[in-house]
Amino acid sequence: MLGVGTVATLAAWNDSEFAQTDFTAGSFVFQGSTDGAAFEDHATAEGAAQLAFETGAANLAPGDTVYEAYALSIDGSSYDAALESLAPVDASGTLVADGQLDIASVSTSEFGCDEAAFDGGEAVPTTITLDDPVVNLCLQVTATDSLEQGATGSVLWQWNAESVE
Repeated sequence: MLGVGTVATLAAWNDSEFAQTDFTAGSFVFQGSTDGAAFEDHATAEGAAQLAFETGAANLAPGDTVYEAYALSIDGSSYDAALESLAPVDASGTLVADGQLDIASVSTSEFGCDEAAFDGGEAVPTTITLDDPVVNLCLQVTATDSLEQGATGSVLWQWNAESVE
């Protein structure tokens, strides 16, 4: 009988403890804007934002330079982002491949783009932070002396972003 009483006594001292939590994935949003206000997703070359360079972009002569503003954003993301600017590629024609166009970009404090941006602009950053989730860019295209009459082509810019902690 002593053995049965011991089992009953030990059973009275058993207890359980549980802990539980829910998990939710963060979000990562990388978008662009042609007006600095309305941001949209342009995730493929086929869905690229259409830039509207100033007057003269459709009638370039050697030495001409045109400008266009573009903005990148991670607003709505849970994490900062590492930003990679890929060299613009010539989507069609040979203007870039043959050196007929020189292409440059700088980061500006405000949305907008002109020659002055290249005097005071900074290098395109390699990170975008949640504290400052928008990067304003000024894109510059200059026709070189080797520009051929009647040459045509499309230039495609690409930026990649990856979430970082």
